[in-house]
Amino acid sequence: MTKDIKRILGTITLCVSFIFFVLGVYYPLFSTATKIVFKFRSNDMNLFDSVKFFFDNNEYFLAIIILFFTFIMPLLKYIELTITVIRNKAPRFSHALDKWNMLDVFLVALLLLNFKMNSNIIVMDLKIGTTFIALAVIFRIISISFLVKHVKH
Repeated sequence: MTKDIKRILGTITLCVSFIFFVLGVYYPLFSTATKIVFKFRSNDMNLFDSVKFFFDNNEYFLAIIILFFTFIMPLLKYIELTITVIRNKAPRFSHALDKWNMLDVFLVALLLLNFKMNSNIIVMDLKIGTTFIALAVIFRIISISFLVKHVKH
């Protein structure tokens, strides 16, 4: 595969990844429902609602970690990968932090929320936003494999 084809495929997968990321931030990640015998009330939560939940419950450290690793850090990576496409130079900032993949931290965040909120009375179900975030990560990893290997260091 030539460098031009890799760059085109990398650019396309980067755009697809960003679209999935935006959809994942916009759509609910999970829903919570109050249940005794049947569901009384259901509440969908997106990324910012989950961060707000932790802030409201005085879990500032968890709120900041989730916000940073599932929203701010991915946005910085998208910006840097876009600059990589435009300038054809290898990324420097995100390359050092690639081992902190947003999917890993995102799944840990969901597990924490699940343990904090899930019980016999409160039930938690994952929604389409979770799928979009996972797809965003997968396509971002694919785009990195196309873009970073052929650029100048």
